[in-house]
Amino acid sequence: MQKGFATLEIILFTLIIAVLATATLPNAARVIDRVALDYETKKLYSDLRFMQSLERMTYMKNVNFSNLDGTIDETDVMFIDPNYYTLEKTANSKIYYEHYFSSGVTASQNDGKAWTIKFDDAGRISPAISDTLKLTSRFNKNSYIVFDSVGRFRGGREQ
Repeated sequence: MQKGFATLEIILFTLIIAVLATATLPNAARVIDRVALDYETKKLYSDLRFMQSLERMTYMKNVNFSNLDGTIDETDVMFIDPNYYTLEKTANSKIYYEHYFSSGVTASQNDGKAWTIKFDDAGRISPAISDTLKLTSRFNKNSYIVFDSVGRFRGGREQ
């Protein structure tokens, strides 16, 4: 009676595992790439919404409703670079946040330059821009955040 495995059985088992691994790894890399792109798009969109709500709260807190022509000296700013972005609340507040994109994800605009996004008192992008911010993954999948001419924005995947 034989105990254990024969050398041929071990070689065949190893060969089958290697074939299965080479068939599934490229698909796994694409799935991981898509998940990273979705995460970064949702994170950037969420941070834009956060800055928008922060500006609205600051406006409501500082407005003197008997005199609506007063000015507020605080500004919410987002700087978007190809590899990272920062959120800043200037003046008296102390919010500063920096986020680096996942490996392989980059942000770009039509002219390829870094962006500076400011929000007005109502929480709209100021000045209003009609442009698109494109996030690109390692496998050249794209996701967009679109800014319209009245200072709103929306985001999503390329169809």
